[in-house]
Amino acid sequence: MTDEHDAGAFPSPPDESRSLELVRRIQDGETDAWNELYMRYHDQLLLAVRTRLGERLRAHLQSEDIFQSVALDALDALRAFEYRGPGSLERFLRTLVMNKIRDRADTFGAQKRKGGVPLTDAVLASASDPATEVRYHDTETYARLEAALGTLPDEQREIVLLRRVDGMSSKEVAEHLGKSDESVRKAYSRALARLATAMTE
Repeated sequence: MTDEHDAGAFPSPPDESRSLELVRRIQDGETDAWNELYMRYHDQLLLAVRTRLGERLRAHLQSEDIFQSVALDALDALRAFEYRGPGSLERFLRTLVMNKIRDRADTFGAQKRKGGVPLTDAVLASASDPATEVRYHDTETYARLEAALGTLPDEQREIVLLRRVDGMSSKEVAEHLGKSDESVRKAYSRALARLATAMTE
């Protein structure tokens, strides 16, 4: 099985030419273009967050407002973005968002240890109102995909996430895991087969 066969499990990324046009507009000072860019990558970024950051860090994303705020914090960094080939924009956005979440979690943890975390009305409302919970816009596709990923054995799941979420090549994954490229390719192929089956159940 090759990468093309997993298209049904992993949605195709947004048309990159339109996304790069939006980035150029943002770099030219048209911050309104960010709203469209954010909506285009919302679910991909949320999937990366939910599959890569773990329960502790995910706890800092109780609401859609918080997730959007984290993404907006990364807006200024887009002005320094340079295109480096297909997928480079999504990788750039994913790294920014996840680093921002880690920074916020570290700050929150430090405040909590000092007893200085204010329970503002906004925080209380967000925590108590399930309607504000951050969710996928395409719930049917992405929630099913996240659940299906959870059924994979740990090693297969990690290989799929490294390839499909982190955007590594097979050789990069092999080096990262200390395995041969051939073994990674075989494990990836088996993982995709299991994932496709889980997605249809």
